[in-house]
Amino acid sequence: MRLRKALALTAVLSGALVAATAPTAGADIGAGGGRPAPALPSRAQATCGDGKSTAFPIGARIRGGPAVYRTGAGLQTWYLDLTNTTNSECTAIHPIVVFTDKAHTLRPAHLRMEFDAPGGTFPVSLEHSDRDEIIAVFDGGDAFPGFTVGPGGSLTVKVGLSFAPDAPVGEVVADAALVQRKGDDGDWIGEAGGYRFSVEGPADPVEAGSLAHTGPREWAYGTGAVAALAAGGGLLLGARRLRRSAR
Repeated sequence: MRLRKALALTAVLSGALVAATAPTAGADIGAGGGRPAPALPSRAQATCGDGKSTAFPIGARIRGGPAVYRTGAGLQTWYLDLTNTTNSECTAIHPIVVFTDKAHTLRPAHLRMEFDAPGGTFPVSLEHSDRDEIIAVFDGGDAFPGFTVGPGGSLTVKVGLSFAPDAPVGEVVADAALVQRKGDDGDWIGEAGGYRFSVEGPADPVEAGSLAHTGPREWAYGTGAVAALAAGGGLLLGARRLRRSAR
């Protein structure tokens, strides 16, 4: 399904995804029915799966991130695992992460984010949505055509994230949508969510050895973040960022 149709079904999509993101046991692996797609122009003509399955072709999970980020500190590492559940190669995969903070005071200038991919380390493009979310697009400019995962294969993306000295402190949740560029449009092919952490000042105490919660989503403002992302603002922001990168 394309975004042109998806925008007419915003209410249905939001309700379905809020139900889909209700707390469940175990790791957060992307799955579910066919979902609306963002408009992501590209020179790539990618395909993924047979288009008949109701499940996402790419399973995804955020893992390994710290529970606390210190303002003004260096990059901290977390990982995005991608698993191809089909018997065909999936190409041109671009993650889009939405950060939602409880106070809605985070701005793009407060974050620095990068990811590793074949060919090097690339910066993540950050924009502010009209819902006071931070939209992080793994575009990488013209040098990054997107991730490729072979049939039945898996790939781990290393991500670095840090917060500026003047970043607001508080709790943040990160959810991700996986988008596959396809000509002048795109497909929503996976999702991952529930990475919950806090941003604290440099003098704030940190519980040694603790890791962030990356399982079921527990916050009202975090639940359904991918729904909001896909329903309009977030993925459109990502589309504009990828469109500029493709030129």
